[in-house]
Amino acid sequence: MYSTFQPHPLLAAYVDAYWVSMATQFSQQRILPDTCADIIFNISDQPVTVGNNAIWIAPNTAFVVGTMTAFRDIVRQGNTGMLGIRFKPGGLHAFTELPLQLATDEHLLLSDITRDWHTRLVPLLEKASSISEKVNCLENFLLQRLPANNIVANTILESIHLIRQSNGNVAPAVLADKAFMSSRTFERNFLRIVGVSPKTFSRIVRFVSVHRELKKEKSATLLSLALDHGFYDHAHLTREFKLLAGDNPSCWR
Repeated sequence: MYSTFQPHPLLAAYVDAYWVSMATQFSQQRILPDTCADIIFNISDQPVTVGNNAIWIAPNTAFVVGTMTAFRDIVRQGNTGMLGIRFKPGGLHAFTELPLQLATDEHLLLSDITRDWHTRLVPLLEKASSISEKVNCLENFLLQRLPANNIVANTILESIHLIRQSNGNVAPAVLADKAFMSSRTFERNFLRIVGVSPKTFSRIVRFVSVHRELKKEKSATLLSLALDHGFYDHAHLTREFKLLAGDNPSCWR
């Protein structure tokens, strides 16, 4: 079972959704890059293993998953549950001020990132008896910590909007000019707030856009999808999909 819950309007600029995933039997799942970062709570008494290196997530543990630049496979035994906050790009940094490049492609213990969050949130979630109560705990916790206005962060968020609006086909130099920053300063701020460079972020946005179209437009050829989304040709699209999703694009129709 997988369900999502929309955030409070005051949090909508930072949080994409709260989500819960429950499994009653052994399961394997492939997670694809989506430009977001998550805080995830293993709310069951069973461990979860993640990735090719078999990262072991202990029961009743909270961890931070940074922006992903490649797929991850998750293996779950029976009776496991995970509850997550999926932050929009730049959203996690707004609350924690963690330099997000430190979390890229990583699973970090929440207690190592911010002990205050771990010591306050984990007991609250353990006491909550239902999923809706647990989600409310997360929501209220974030509402009490709404970030102050940050001019640099707002500028980067506007750049993120431009990248998404163009489906990842806007040059970093153009974004830096619009942000009134040098290319080096812009990239440094983007890395710190989002976790990846503007170029890598644009690659992931293009991938996400094509992946969405593959599921929606069954009749579209891979060549037309490649050209429409800024890839050089069919081969370029296929290489990117193998890197980001582990399979050829045709496997995702």
